[in-house]
Amino acid sequence: MKTRFAIMVTAAALLLAAQSYAQQGSQQGGPGGPPMGRGSQRSADSIKTILDLSDRQFAELGDLVNAHNQKLKDLGVQIRDLDKQRREAAASGNTALATALGAQMQSLQQQVMDENAAYHENSLRVLDSAQREKVKQIEDALKLAPSAGALAQYGLLDTSQLPGGGRSGFMGGMGFGMGAGMMRGGRGPDVPGGPGGPPPGQ
Repeated sequence: MKTRFAIMVTAAALLLAAQSYAQQGSQQGGPGGPPMGRGSQRSADSIKTILDLSDRQFAELGDLVNAHNQKLKDLGVQIRDLDKQRREAAASGNTALATALGAQMQSLQQQVMDENAAYHENSLRVLDSAQREKVKQIEDALKLAPSAGALAQYGLLDTSQLPGGGRSGFMGGMGFGMGAGMMRGGRGPDVPGGPGGPPPGQ
């Protein structure tokens, strides 16, 4: 039980680090290197430590993150523009045009899904077999993570060695809800109608 719980903690740390890197890397750091700043550097150190990444592997993952974020951003801009046109066409009664624009949006949303799948596969290729196995263990642990918070709240898990000294709020603040989204491919929230994004028209 303790081993499984430790893997859950590692999973949460990795996901929080990955999310921070993904958000900050496109804003501050250049391709091939970690983003700047103390907080983002801690996140980068966490990822490197958890998976024992070499500098080369970390640089390659950094390139993939930045390229992935840019592709999602570009697709998001196109989808939002088409969604605006679709709503305007629908409001003016041009049903045919609205339908055609909706089909174009669906095509772009499929591209988002394809990009997420390719990003996941390319990221795994950077890792060696032992690192991929650890990712798999963490992924499996994440499936049990939602149960861990409730168990910890009722004193069924030993959380004394966790950050925060085992405070009851720790498990609730570890980002497990966020982790589910990350494991589904890091879908950007700015892609209207796409996975993880707001529906078109909102």
